[in-house]
Amino acid sequence: MLKFLPAAALLLSFFLPLMNAASLPNAFRITWNREQIVVEYLGPADHAIYVALDHAGDFTGSSVSPFAAGFEGSTTFYALKAQRLYGAKGSQRWLRTWRGTKWSERSPAGDELKAVREDDRTRLLLSTRALGGDAKVNLVAWAKDLQANQGWGRLVAATSPAITPGEGDRYVPHYVQLDLNAPLSQLQLLSRYNAAERKVRIYQCLPRLFGNRNETRKENGTLAENGVGKFSDFNDKSLGEIAALGFTHLWLTGVLQQATATSHPGLPADDADLLKGLAGSPYAIKDYFDVCPDYADDPAKRLEEFQAVVRRARAKGLRVIIDFVPNHVARSYASDVKPEFDFGTKGRGGKGDDRSQFFLRDNNFYYLRSTDPGPGAPLRLPTWDPVRKVPLSPTCKVPGIEADGVFPGELDHGKVTGNNVVSWTPSLDSWYETIKLNYGFDFTDPSRQRREYPQGDAPDAPVPDTWKKMDAVLAYWQSLGVDGFRCDMAHMIPPEFWHYAIARARQRQPDVYFAAEAYNDDPAKVPGGDPLLEQLAGGNGNVMFNLLNAGFNAVYDDPSYKVLKRIYEQGAWANDLDRSLPDDFISQNSLRYAENHDEVRLAAPREWGGVGMDVGRPVSAILYGLTRGPVMLYSGQEVGEPAAGVEGFGGDDSRTTIFDYWSMPEFTKWVNGGAFDGGRLSDQQKSLRDFYRRLVHLVGEPAFRDGGLWLLNGANNQSRNFGRLEGEPASGHWMYAYLRYDRESRQRFLVVANLHRSATFKDVQVVIPKDALAWLGLPAGTEAESQRRFAFTDKLAASGALGGTVARGEAATAGLNLASVPPLSALYLLLSE
Repeated sequence: MLKFLPAAALLLSFFLPLMNAASLPNAFRITWNREQIVVEYLGPADHAIYVALDHAGDFTGSSVSPFAAGFEGSTTFYALKAQRLYGAKGSQRWLRTWRGTKWSERSPAGDELKAVREDDRTRLLLSTRALGGDAKVNLVAWAKDLQANQGWGRLVAATSPAITPGEGDRYVPHYVQLDLNAPLSQLQLLSRYNAAERKVRIYQCLPRLFGNRNETRKENGTLAENGVGKFSDFNDKSLGEIAALGFTHLWLTGVLQQATATSHPGLPADDADLLKGLAGSPYAIKDYFDVCPDYADDPAKRLEEFQAVVRRARAKGLRVIIDFVPNHVARSYASDVKPEFDFGTKGRGGKGDDRSQFFLRDNNFYYLRSTDPGPGAPLRLPTWDPVRKVPLSPTCKVPGIEADGVFPGELDHGKVTGNNVVSWTPSLDSWYETIKLNYGFDFTDPSRQRREYPQGDAPDAPVPDTWKKMDAVLAYWQSLGVDGFRCDMAHMIPPEFWHYAIARARQRQPDVYFAAEAYNDDPAKVPGGDPLLEQLAGGNGNVMFNLLNAGFNAVYDDPSYKVLKRIYEQGAWANDLDRSLPDDFISQNSLRYAENHDEVRLAAPREWGGVGMDVGRPVSAILYGLTRGPVMLYSGQEVGEPAAGVEGFGGDDSRTTIFDYWSMPEFTKWVNGGAFDGGRLSDQQKSLRDFYRRLVHLVGEPAFRDGGLWLLNGANNQSRNFGRLEGEPASGHWMYAYLRYDRESRQRFLVVANLHRSATFKDVQVVIPKDALAWLGLPAGTEAESQRRFAFTDKLAASGALGGTVARGEAATAGLNLASVPPLSALYLLLSE
């Protein structure tokens, strides 16, 4: 979010209130000119003050401060990538600098930083000489009381109106940008990477499915039989409808050219042994520099047609994201567009990979050894039984498909699969159709420490060949107008590569968007070489810290999604959601979803307790409003697509297939023969789609875009009037509630959701404790304050919005009364004085 604050004098002053600390009415003032930046802290002399500086446009550095008792205290995360970190406490002044892959040790700041105490304030004077003449500087400042928490400190103030003061690790979600050449210019208050002025809301769709109006749906059908969606289906009408739902970004899933059973002029079909589905897996990439010809009306002009989609989307206010799949490629990979960047044959000064080595820094692949499990060359794929001479994979069983379990490209050698299987005979449940790319990390090393790339204590190590080629891939798509990338299995790639690649991408396009599909519980994750990050989370580390620090705008939120699903399937409670929210830095930068192409459909008959499409209402309302992070909806979710029945390779797994030529039976009712008007939807589906429209728009409001979060289930789980069923020992099984508040706009929301499939909860009482009311700017500490009333109105309702008023004191004791909360519903209650 971008905010402007007006200039007031020769030097611009910026005052920020110290939140939750009545003894200090103001915290920071910042003034500057070409020679120096002055950071004034209005607070006790014994508080420590910190300043993180970023040379705007550099995009290298770290978003995580070191931690040390008595100096930096607990870890502070911030919304920029800093190259210089200053600290001052009393007569002590120190500096750390970013050394390419980690922070330096503390050293005396010298003339770079002077500290002057005047009356009730400390003035830090930072020389701009060390900035190398940069005109624009990004800055975060914060203060800590290091006498608290045994020297680990308590955060008391920061240059962000949305901080949460307190002990332990803390996140500062905004920074300020200064133009040193223009002291009379407006001061800019920015959110992380300033990726967008709007809260990011992503509509995910697979072009293969999106506009396909062929309703034959033959199991394992060909393109000719089952049809395929086209780039031209993303026309002004359909894109306008997506934009009208409130989305800011369009993720075109699976547009890169993949291995497939379908041929086009000049593009022969692939060996059936390499395929999962006749259409092929969109994550078995055959050419990183090309798009799938299936989607083009004229395959020879497929790249031009793709670029036309990007232009049409932008005209509707949508930014386009595509997949970046860095971990693996199809076994048949060979680029027609950019053969000079091919893997395995074009590296090492033109010599190509050394196949005699399992692992070599500049090899693009990992090569099997004669001692690895299996009989040796040739590689035997699990698609064929050579003894019984029968096909084993669903695709090879399709009539007319020829298979033999052998790939001509690997007769005299073999390569490791995309999911790290080191075997001459990978199994049918492995990623056998793909080959793992080598980024200079030996994943077989038991210590997980063999890294041959710039990292930790070796910042000047050579950059591996694969890094350079993947940077060329990103640069290529940026040159074609792509606005961002959803990065597949990002945790399987060294974090240092992401530092390198994202910084280079942002130097080309500062607002390019990066979202990471990543899972901290995957044993295949690659640890970083920065000891600071590996010591976080109680010494256990968390790959999400590494990825966010590397520059990702957002990482996948897997934990809260799983908790909500377990409520319907494994007896979890809504209260458990509180414990699923990780460190604030991760939580506030997580991409939340109720569906995506890897997960089951909400309306799937055997999933989510078999509740049906309306389970998406409370689940999505909880997830989408929970933090500042982006949200995502998967095409078909808005009309209750059930993914029921066998499709082909995808089977009957409650997911809409990504492997087969198919169309979505419920979504095609919205497509309606290309009208894209929902003309064949049922009333229930129309109502659901309109619900998502209201929800997606609402979460773009300031409270959800920039506001803080206060969880309420802990204050209500002993209340009998908080959705408790007969016989339950506590509340919070089916009811979930939280507050969102943006101090800048003073916008406040209370979110309440009923997850139960059939129970209507009557006379619900939601207690908002006094400290939460004070946080909302609605104090109830005195008798007069307790008597003051505030109003509440549901903004998510289609009509007949629930509302009322309540005294602050009553809200803190008896609770805010809601006459009725129907099953599978959610309320977004705007609180106003």
